[in-house]
Amino acid sequence: MTYQAEAPAVLRMRCVRCSMEGRDSAAVFLVSATSGYGMAACASHREVTTRVLAVYTGDNDQALRLLFSLTAMQCTGAPLVAEADIPAPLRDLQQKAEEAARAAGPRDGDKLIAALAAYGIPAWLAEDCGVSCILAGVDKTGDEGDAHTGPKVFLYSGENADLDPADRVEPWACALYDRTGEFVDILFTAQAGAGLDAECAHAALCLTAWLDAYAHKYPRA
Repeated sequence: MTYQAEAPAVLRMRCVRCSMEGRDSAAVFLVSATSGYGMAACASHREVTTRVLAVYTGDNDQALRLLFSLTAMQCTGAPLVAEADIPAPLRDLQQKAEEAARAAGPRDGDKLIAALAAYGIPAWLAEDCGVSCILAGVDKTGDEGDAHTGPKVFLYSGENADLDPADRVEPWACALYDRTGEFVDILFTAQAGAGLDAECAHAALCLTAWLDAYAHKYPRA
């Protein structure tokens, strides 16, 4: 159970969700849970904070950030993502991404492009320093040229994205590059072991969540 109260005017507290997005918004509500956790929220993030506290029982900042991202998308009816236990509202979407990957081919990259498209992320087969990869713009641009010139991600399996599915041995990894083409970080490695179609769908799910939580930090200009 969770409880809400107005934040006393004498307290200058930042909204938790806004802080995670790098914005300094004053909290106007205090949300507490029977688990003993409490968080501050602005008016626009009151609902998502309440939902997070209803299920949050840990102390891992990264997990909390992801949960906020997932729950915020759930509040607006957009896709969510989870690495292992996919929430019920996501299962149909994840199934569609798997089906899209299954129908695509012949290369493993074609399957990933189809899974990304199922989540509304345009992507293309590209080459970076002699390595084949799947390119997607952080701003989810539908123009391949714009995707190359702005902040972007490259997804690859080993050093390839154009293998026969029978020849691949490594799961999809996702790397972030800034608008100058400089490497920033490895964002995630997709969950393997359930088959290529499920792996492609999981990579698409992970990227969807990351873009929701962090894309605003990497503007085109």
